[in-house]
Amino acid sequence: MKRFRHYLMYMAVLSLVMVSCSKDENPGVVDGTDEVATLSFGAVVNDLIKNSATKQALEDIPECSEEAPAYVHVVLTGPEDVGSMEDPLVVEVNPTPGDYDNDGEDEYFTEYSSDLELIPGSYSLEYFAVYDENDNLIWVAPGAGSPMEDWVDMALPMDIELGAGVKKYVDVTVLCFDDRMVNLYGYQFFDIEGVEGIELCIFGNWCDESGRHYVADYSVNIWSGTDNTGDVLYIGENEVETDNAGDEYSDPLCLFLPDGEGQDDYYIEITIDGEIVREGTFTDSDVKELFDGEDAVDYYHFFAGSCSSGDTPDIFGDNGNGGPPPVIDQDTEIYIYFDSSGSMNSTLSPLQTMRNTLLKDALLPLYGNDEDEYDAKVRVIENGTEGTFDMLNIEGDTPDGNVIAVVFQDEAETTYHSGQAIWDENSTRTANFDNDMSVLRGRLASFPMNYYRGIIFQVNTQGHPAFDNFEELIHAVEDGTGNYSGSNGLSDRNEFAYVYEVNGGDTAQYYTDLLVQTLQDLGYDL
Repeated sequence: MKRFRHYLMYMAVLSLVMVSCSKDENPGVVDGTDEVATLSFGAVVNDLIKNSATKQALEDIPECSEEAPAYVHVVLTGPEDVGSMEDPLVVEVNPTPGDYDNDGEDEYFTEYSSDLELIPGSYSLEYFAVYDENDNLIWVAPGAGSPMEDWVDMALPMDIELGAGVKKYVDVTVLCFDDRMVNLYGYQFFDIEGVEGIELCIFGNWCDESGRHYVADYSVNIWSGTDNTGDVLYIGENEVETDNAGDEYSDPLCLFLPDGEGQDDYYIEITIDGEIVREGTFTDSDVKELFDGEDAVDYYHFFAGSCSSGDTPDIFGDNGNGGPPPVIDQDTEIYIYFDSSGSMNSTLSPLQTMRNTLLKDALLPLYGNDEDEYDAKVRVIENGTEGTFDMLNIEGDTPDGNVIAVVFQDEAETTYHSGQAIWDENSTRTANFDNDMSVLRGRLASFPMNYYRGIIFQVNTQGHPAFDNFEELIHAVEDGTGNYSGSNGLSDRNEFAYVYEVNGGDTAQYYTDLLVQTLQDLGYDL
């Protein structure tokens, strides 16, 4: 049996041996050709440490298994698709290796498989992995675009031409598989192995002593279980880059975690400059709460250093910074702004009913069951300026206690965007927008922790491009896209919640449920 040394990186060169056979030998093939090609796989293991093309330091390389290969997983696409990422073809490996090409290295080869009798044509090898007899993944061919692709001469997918009656040999390079580096090979291995993968995205801010925000440069380690002794699920770091204006930026760091049956626990450590700034346990339910519909994922946003803001969501139960969660009490002012410019007038009455009845029932205990206190602190305000971010700025007011600003709005034509169908996030910002956003951001930086929270309810009025433009504007501000990135938006702030496609003219119960749920999402205990 070929043995491997721990902590050494090897490269397995796998030859795809194509042997022709006649159509008579495979009567099930009815493609109109006279011959089919039969694929077999052979493997020889070489020491990659001796390879001058190695680009990684010794301490960074995957640890190799000492076990011999038992079978391979294969995915091919072409005139005949063979296997899939969810259900790859399994081909057994002959247990007796030999030096068949007299190069001093033992080669492994696969047993015959009728599933690899293929009609001639152009194929693509999409996935190739080798397992031991205990079903442990030991070698894998890395995917193109993965951090591991530079370790090999050609990452997958690999084009293969199969000609009728032609014997052809193709080398495929595989790397030792180390589960500490599971996310670096370019595949979601828990999908391949029959476990669903769920996506987690992380974004971080770091603040200096003055409270000024910067893009955080951080690394992430995640283990299975409730501490850092479980199986390593992820090791990685974000990339901080500089745009043409000289401003630093970073995309959220996104990764996949295995989601099995029942509750899954994960333990995370987030590190900045060698210091752990976040650590703790979270669950698959915490991750799924970040899902936004079928295709979108919100990110976990942490604030390190001297930031006054708490994390969103508060995964670790202490706002990440060790501070208490936000509260509603007798000192809380709630401003519910209603866009009274005329296009959503049917929404005003149910909002007023909500404030006077159902919302009062929900919040009155937090105001000491004092109706006068509630009536003085919770109000619906009609505002026809369409200045969303001035309303979120509570029009410059700074009351004692703490503040929640809520805006129900369906458009901001001319104030922030045009009413033309050609408007999008890359259109020129208006002067009103720039002024309102600048003032709001300046005020946010001065507020103490948990003093302020803001909510935008985008009301889904139909019939004019301005309504669609407003929704796109709010998405751009939330996500920091187009001309609304950085300080021109709010993607780096965690004080806000955004609720889209809210019904206009619905019931007081509908708006109460929306508001209560959104307040809970912001961390309030109701």
